[in-house]
Amino acid sequence: MIQRLSAVLICALAFTLWAPSKADAQDAFSCIEELSDDDVRYRIRYIENKLEDGKKHATRWRYTWMGLWLAGGAGMTYAAVKNARDDDDAEKFGWAYLAAGSYFMATTHMFVPAPDVWGAKRIRRQDDGSEEARRAKLLYATQTLKKANGVQSLSTGALPTVGGLIYGVVGGTVKATQWTGQSRGLTAGMYIGPPLLGLMQTATAPNAAVKAYEAYRGIACSSKYYDTHEEGPEFDFSVSPGGTNFSVRF
Repeated sequence: MIQRLSAVLICALAFTLWAPSKADAQDAFSCIEELSDDDVRYRIRYIENKLEDGKKHATRWRYTWMGLWLAGGAGMTYAAVKNARDDDDAEKFGWAYLAAGSYFMATTHMFVPAPDVWGAKRIRRQDDGSEEARRAKLLYATQTLKKANGVQSLSTGALPTVGGLIYGVVGGTVKATQWTGQSRGLTAGMYIGPPLLGLMQTATAPNAAVKAYEAYRGIACSSKYYDTHEEGPEFDFSVSPGGTNFSVRF
């Protein structure tokens, strides 16, 4: 059942990643040179305020999960070393495998850019002493908001959960086949733990920048708003006691 569920979710992820991207509802960059100075000032303040409003949640989420992954990795490393000394290869492998996954997740929080955390502060630092400088500042602010939207879209998407599921199934299957019947509780934890934690991380992830960027595109060029929505495939995935259902409609 676990292997079947993982295969379905992997297919869903593949379709999601390879599906044609949807075009932006509006190009937020093309009209910057045409805006009045008052409009430029207003849009800069708008972006600053939106990023500032979401900063607390984004910061708390990033560093809390980073700490949890690091703490979990340290505990699992200790367990792996202890079992290595006891010559328990099954337990050693299981804990070492989970520790590696925890450290990898912590590393993503360290190295993935955090424009939703530092964006407002860096925008405020930009020169705005002249009309030309303010237009450059608006361009920088818009780029920063777009980057924050991209980071949060990734954090709230399917990748962490599906990646955790794949990682758990691979590790759990290796352990179950190499050390049949040994430490079954740990084996079950290897199957369930990574996707469950990935799902929890995704469920608590901030999405203020995603909403802010979508809202900003609606005002960026005012009367020049246009909708270039492109239809992509629709996915239907459900799990029931009778099995799983996955369909794609184009």
